[in-house]
Amino acid sequence: MVYLSLLFMLPLLSSTDGGTPPTVLNQPTQVSETPTLPSWYLHLPVFLNSNLPLVKKELFYPSRGTGLEPLPEPVREILLPVRAETPPPRVSGVSVRTLCKRNKMLVQVQRSLLGTGELDSLLKLGTCQTSNATNNFLYFEYDLGMCGTKRTIINNQVTYSNKLQYDPPRRHGPIRRTVPFTLPVACYYNRYQYAYKIGYTPKMQLHKIFTPLTNRLKFMLTPRNAQWESLSPSDQYVLGKPMYFEAEAPSMSQDQRLYVHLCYVTPEKSHTATPQFPVVKNFGCMVESKESHSRFISYKNNAVRFSVDAFLFTGMTGQQLYMHCSMSVSSSVPTPRAKSCNYDTQEGRWSELYGPDSVCTCCDSNCNSAAASVTKIISSMPWRIEVKPTTAQKNQVSTTKTTTEAEEAEEAEEAEEAAVSKRRTIFEEIFVFVK
Repeated sequence: MVYLSLLFMLPLLSSTDGGTPPTVLNQPTQVSETPTLPSWYLHLPVFLNSNLPLVKKELFYPSRGTGLEPLPEPVREILLPVRAETPPPRVSGVSVRTLCKRNKMLVQVQRSLLGTGELDSLLKLGTCQTSNATNNFLYFEYDLGMCGTKRTIINNQVTYSNKLQYDPPRRHGPIRRTVPFTLPVACYYNRYQYAYKIGYTPKMQLHKIFTPLTNRLKFMLTPRNAQWESLSPSDQYVLGKPMYFEAEAPSMSQDQRLYVHLCYVTPEKSHTATPQFPVVKNFGCMVESKESHSRFISYKNNAVRFSVDAFLFTGMTGQQLYMHCSMSVSSSVPTPRAKSCNYDTQEGRWSELYGPDSVCTCCDSNCNSAAASVTKIISSMPWRIEVKPTTAQKNQVSTTKTTTEAEEAEEAEEAEEAAVSKRRTIFEEIFVFVK
């Protein structure tokens, strides 16, 4: 079945009065024909111009019906217009012709109209001089808004009007070969255009489309101390000791839980900075727990706590570090795409903090799916790592002190033995002498 689609009432230019739409009138219209088609085709114009709306737009309001009603008669008449008889072109002796383009006005003037020996610059369209010239014609081609062209509404048509002026100088003598003139020129545009397309019945192919919902929750990610208090600017983590972090969301119902999908550390504030040290991957797998004591720590449903062994990037000391995480709120029952999995080094397997361990089986492969959603990256405040802790320095001083005392005792013992040996030698010498 062939259907026709009507692009309804496309206004070319806005109205100036802003009143109610004019009543539909029977009036002459301009019809542009399509190329000749075989008889079994429906012959339709490419478009149809009209200076008044031919169909009331209220007929297409959704509130007017269910959409299954038959087309109103005025709409049927527009869909099947009567082809206008186009008379053959006539040869005219007009010296001035006006051609109206979409946004330009073209005026053609015969040179003979100006007389002989006169300058082209004496002929003007409004404030503009000729834009092109040949042996027989002068041309003016300018945008509708140029040359002082005026825009008005006449008989519900948009009209752009100007004046073609010719003012040659008066010459002395009894005769004149040219006369000055002022000729009005104008372009008229209908305010409505109706376009026709041959329609068809489409075959619908159904697909499942997953649209991620915009999460309006405000997430926070903060570094903490061992007492889970926010880390102050003066606090530092100790290299090799645990660093503590807490991701938090506003309060939620008991059947929901906050999950951390991805976490990594960078030496710069931007979450796209490199290098990046992965901590959590695969929608909640604490990958760092396989090589260290890093792990998720059980807590309330609107917050996720986890610890990471302190570290430094190679070749970087005294630097600030940043944690970046993506998170979302989901069901309190863990799934492969929303979970909190730690690696149990003793058992050699993954374990889930709040649910069955089976949801962690993909941690060593890929937990992505076709419906994977993308969440915003949340970044923490910076922190620093203390490379040489104070307690270690004290131990080092104490050890040095102990070592020094031992060396001194050993030296004293050696000195005493030397003194005893010396006294023995003297005694033996005296004994031999007496004997």
